[in-house]
Amino acid sequence: MRAKVKGWTYTRTGRNDPGGWFARVGPEGRRGALLMRAVGFSYVGATYVLYLSGEREFGVLPVTAAFLAAAFLMRVMPWERDEAVGVRLLTIPAFALVSFLIIRMTGFGLTTGFLYAAVANGVFVFGFRWGMAYAGFIVLLLFGDLLWMYPQKGVLWALEQAASWSWPLAFVIGICTLAVEAMKQQIHAQELLAELEDAHAELRRYAERARELAVSEERNRIAREIHDSVGHHLTVVNVQLEAAGKLLARDPGRAAEAVARAKASASEALSEARRAVRALRPPSMGRRAGLRFLDDLVREFHGSGVVVSFEVTGEEHPLPSEVEFVLYRVLQEGLTNALKHSGADRVEVRLELCGETVRLSVTDDGRGASGGTSGGFGLEGLRERVEEVGGRISAGGACGGGFALEVELPAGVGA
Repeated sequence: MRAKVKGWTYTRTGRNDPGGWFARVGPEGRRGALLMRAVGFSYVGATYVLYLSGEREFGVLPVTAAFLAAAFLMRVMPWERDEAVGVRLLTIPAFALVSFLIIRMTGFGLTTGFLYAAVANGVFVFGFRWGMAYAGFIVLLLFGDLLWMYPQKGVLWALEQAASWSWPLAFVIGICTLAVEAMKQQIHAQELLAELEDAHAELRRYAERARELAVSEERNRIAREIHDSVGHHLTVVNVQLEAAGKLLARDPGRAAEAVARAKASASEALSEARRAVRALRPPSMGRRAGLRFLDDLVREFHGSGVVVSFEVTGEEHPLPSEVEFVLYRVLQEGLTNALKHSGADRVEVRLELCGETVRLSVTDDGRGASGGTSGGFGLEGLRERVEEVGGRISAGGACGGGFALEVELPAGVGA
């Protein structure tokens, strides 16, 4: 996990640091870290040598500058989890020793401010507890030095003098801790914002996919509606007009009846097309009492040259509108296929009301499955409709020849 704050890129490590955030530098960070640590600890040794040699005036400014550089380089070291504690146990005392030696070399002058800056940076790099340990090492070294240099003034005096450093250091540590907490909150807010942006982008992708699926489903529904309604009526029109053409010379009256039925089917097809374009809603069956809507559909095929029989068994009872609509489409498809594809002379329609289920079968005496059925949206569309209401469908050759289309639907759907 990464976040940017004031130009620094921080990486979550999960260790005991100010929020678990450490700055990292480039792909060569590990080799750079080794170099930085070598340089930093070499400054520790150089400072100690200069202090022991007495070349204090010559080494004050270079050593102080080197110390500050090494201290601030700690901030960009890519610390590894397995070495974090060991590095701190070496780094904190070493830099505390350098701080003490610089104070001893320069006195309590300009470099005191540099010391506060180094302690503040320790808090930012290692966190509150290690920052307190850093300051504690400095105070402890000062106490030991004062007690060794001025033994005659006693322990209490040395303790008071060393403690006078603790209050400014504690103040610096407190301010830095507050700053670290503010940084953590800022990083956390930016992290949450980034997560929200990612989630928003993901939701937009899901919404786009859902929209595409909805469009695809709607296209399929339109195709089914056009095939099942308009296609059926156009088939009836075609059959009736063919019959009228054959009867026109020898029986004008029956030819006129066939033309009238064709005209009625054409008007119904036009109404179905308008309805499909407007809302694609299923045709309302409620205006027809009981199972009249099936009987009316059968009557449309009278005079088409195919004898259609319709038989109902069982006690008639109201059916859910979804079931009525599927029954209507199944019968419509079965009769249309018998006229268009099978070359049948007779079609038997049987409706069985069995309490919890309702069965509808459409069987013709035509060429059977080899004669073909309306491919594409016909039977496939019926299968989708039947499955939507939890029913079953079968289509294939009948036992005595011809083609059979059967469905079984739950009679209580939507009740």
